[in-house]
Amino acid sequence: MPAWTNPSAPTPPPGVVLHPSAQAQAAPPRSIEPGPELAPLVERHWLLSWDLPAQQRFPGSLVPHLSHNLTHEVGSGRPGIPYDAVVVTGVPTRRFDVDLVGRGHVLGTKFHPGALAAVIDVTARALTDRTVLADAVLPRAVVDAYAGADDPGDPEAFRHPVEPALATLLDRVDPAWAEVHEAVLRIAADPRLTTVSRLVAETGSSERTLQRQFARYVGVAPKRVITRYRLHDAVAALDASTDESLADLAARLGFFDQAHLAREFTRFVGIAPSAYRAGRPVRD
Repeated sequence: MPAWTNPSAPTPPPGVVLHPSAQAQAAPPRSIEPGPELAPLVERHWLLSWDLPAQQRFPGSLVPHLSHNLTHEVGSGRPGIPYDAVVVTGVPTRRFDVDLVGRGHVLGTKFHPGALAAVIDVTARALTDRTVLADAVLPRAVVDAYAGADDPGDPEAFRHPVEPALATLLDRVDPAWAEVHEAVLRIAADPRLTTVSRLVAETGSSERTLQRQFARYVGVAPKRVITRYRLHDAVAALDASTDESLADLAARLGFFDQAHLAREFTRFVGIAPSAYRAGRPVRD
């Protein structure tokens, strides 16, 4: 389950929320940065809770970031997830959808890209497009800390009981992950970085090495990572009501042409960029 966070927060959300104003009304998000000890591993902790009238459903959607989330979910309604469960969600390769109904909450930790795979014995590729029970990949002490957490209404109150358990993972960090993390940060920060060849030039790693490292820690190939972040940029531009034409937007973000942008955007978001710009829902 991803976090839907305030775009004005000091760190980025784990995905680009589609039509974010509607999401904020249905389930206002809360988040907090980790303590200094865990900052190298964790991007943020987050809470999402909702209490909807009977028969009301809110269809939430986002284009996810390239991070793993560890969550305690109560009533999230995700297919295959028990009502009250602690789970690890891998990187989705498509739009992430969830229907909020009734009353429930999710308490979660978003790791830096590749960080979770750097402390467990499972590759990120094995978790791609999957959600698994956390005790399948993490120590029991970590799972128990999350299982015992309830919705306190305050991210700070959630952070304190789970961080001591997470700190036990720090000694497990694979040092090779640092290079991958730096590469992903480059992609996220620079909208001009639109090709694997440029990533090779900037990192000094070979394309084959990048492919292997991204499969191990991120779970998605470098080219798909680049495309994902450029789609984030496209959604953000359209949400900001930019006057930029779609053809110019495509050129700026490194797509071959407007048709290429439209294909990738529709594959991820579910509707064409022109329809999204017009405010059309991405799903019923």
